[in-house]
Amino acid sequence: MKGLRLFGHPLHPAIVHFPVAGWTAAAVTDLIEVITRNPLWWDVSLWLLIVGTVTALGAMTAGFIDLLSLPEGAREQKKALRHMYLMSTAWTLYAGDLIVRLFGSAASLLLAWVGLLLAAAGFSALMIGAYA
Repeated sequence: MKGLRLFGHPLHPAIVHFPVAGWTAAAVTDLIEVITRNPLWWDVSLWLLIVGTVTALGAMTAGFIDLLSLPEGAREQKKALRHMYLMSTAWTLYAGDLIVRLFGSAASLLLAWVGLLLAAAGFSALMIGAYA
């Protein structure tokens, strides 16, 4: 497989750590915010979601280029497509959480729960997609 490489090494596996770390931490801080009702955690989650969502665009681009480099009908193509669908779902759910935080208020308990549920669903898709 050729794909996108940097100094001979595949780029996609090297950069996925940034969105995974940002999104995982955002799910944790969303939970802390719902429990403590401290608005600081709303802001921390916002920044973690920004980091995760933006860096995921680079990881998704690199992964898509890798997918395109697979030969048509290759055994790995089906697995790569499943991975792509699940990770795209995770990105969409976390982007939804980000939108809630950008346009919502830390004072709203309902929005805090909506954000937490989106992050939990996103984390589930992320974990399943990582092993799909």
